[in-house]
Amino acid sequence: MSRYFVLDGPDGCGKSSQARGLCEWLREQGRAVLHVREPGSTPVGEALRRLLLSPSTGHLQPVSEALLFSAARAELVANVIAPAVQNGTVVVAERCYLSTIVYQGLALSRSPGTALDSDWLLDLTRRVHGALLPDTVFVLDVPAIVAKARRRSRTEDRIEARGADYHERVRQGFLQAAAAEVRCRVIDAAWPFASVQASLRAHLARRLS
Repeated sequence: MSRYFVLDGPDGCGKSSQARGLCEWLREQGRAVLHVREPGSTPVGEALRRLLLSPSTGHLQPVSEALLFSAARAELVANVIAPAVQNGTVVVAERCYLSTIVYQGLALSRSPGTALDSDWLLDLTRRVHGALLPDTVFVLDVPAIVAKARRRSRTEDRIEARGADYHERVRQGFLQAAAAEVRCRVIDAAWPFASVQASLRAHLARRLS
């Protein structure tokens, strides 16, 4: 067990708020906790986050996106997550390799001329993580229409602003990837916050017991 847990899923699924809730609960249990996000949580990661998510960046080739997201992840895993896990800290992360497989892979696989080779993409993302893979990846599943409604109160970033068809493919991509990944556990995140949080806490308590 690595004490490294991830919340992933479509934009608008509630990753950030659920992660904050989990971290607060874990601290109440007396555990050392680190909350990180991808891309971000390192100087390089935050700079790449601004580049990747800013609408002013414009179009990027899928391979460019995959490499940039992976570069941010490499810095985070090596310089932040690995030392924390080695020190016995519980790491709660927003996103991991699964997002790259879905957003730059599965969600684009039906767009002519944009699909990335799935084996190459999986190899890239796993090489970035090395031996330190998450203990559990909680995929927060919400219908695309619900996710869009939740994003309505904020300005959409470059990727969130993509069309409804893309975001539906993102949702289906997460479900497809989760079904093939033993580390994944799908959580119905369309329920109210407290219900989703209770489900996450119950799963986490079992994994940490």
